Amino acid sequence: MRVVSLGSGSSGNALLVEAGPQGRTKLLVDAGLSGRILVDRLRSVGVSPAQLQAILVTHEHSDHVVGLPLVLRRYAIPLITAPGTFEAIARGLAEGAWRADSGSLVTMDAPSSYDLATPPVWSYSSQRSQVEQADEIPGFLPLPVGSRRVIGDIEVLSFPVSHDAVSPCGYLLHAGGCRVCVAIDTGEVTPLMLEMMSHADLLVLESNHDRQMLLRGPYPYSLKQRILGATGHLSNDQAAGAVLRTWRSDSVRWLWLSHLSRTNNTPKVALNSMRAHIKAAGANLDQVHISVLPPQMGTVWDSTQLWHAPTLWEMR
Repeated sequence: MRVVSLGSGSSGNALLVEAGPQGRTKLLVDAGLSGRILVDRLRSVGVSPAQLQAILVTHEHSDHVVGLPLVLRRYAIPLITAPGTFEAIARGLAEGAWRADSGSLVTMDAPSSYDLATPPVWSYSSQRSQVEQADEIPGFLPLPVGSRRVIGDIEVLSFPVSHDAVSPCGYLLHAGGCRVCVAIDTGEVTPLMLEMMSHADLLVLESNHDRQMLLRGPYPYSLKQRILGATGHLSNDQAAGAVLRTWRSDSVRWLWLSHLSRTNNTPKVALNSMRAHIKAAGANLDQVHISVLPPQMGTVWDSTQLWHAPTLWEMR
């Protein structure tokens, strides 16, 4: 498997996952960059959007789906997500809910600056449920939270997370004996999430904010409470707790700290927090390779060579 971070954080999230001979199966997890930027970044790593077998979506907030209109309009790519998430996406497109002045579907970390001026790629009728319409839309493949689907060389298992969205989920991706777990945008870590994380060779885990930076920062009280709540975002301390509860002393694993707040965190703070927790627990830091994902093109992980390309955001 090869995993490439195309973007991470409140400015937009997207992961490219490849598996099989010559990387023949290509999936995108989330499309939270503008369509133009998303296409450009895919091409920069040698991938045409037309080569994607599917786009998996974790939830409907704009920093995870803002690139969908352009990409789905130009390319015949199946969209895979929970029916409730699909309904929210369809409704949001029809109502223009992803415009910068709308707060209904934007990330809790910061308002989106994107403007979805493009028309919806599917029809919308207020008289009918979007779930009903979903069955008629070529290219939409429902994946209820907690279910599995095989896409080419990759087995996909979705699992519930705790976030302020309709049907938010994470994904455990399995191919060629390697597993990648994507667990971002969640306010708490459940036992089921820990089970999914424990299987991962590469864990992409939210480390959104430093609690004290958030409490002292400029956000209004109501937004701070949402972020700190059970359906908000994981703090650095919570992320470290999850890593330690799924620690594997018998093997090396890779950890990507993702979805960092631009206001309430820094790469150095997040990394130092994770390292301090691991060291304090008496665990061996040599058994985990930690990187912090940048907002722009970031780290590459390749299971066939068991390496990941270092970036300036990785601090050893």
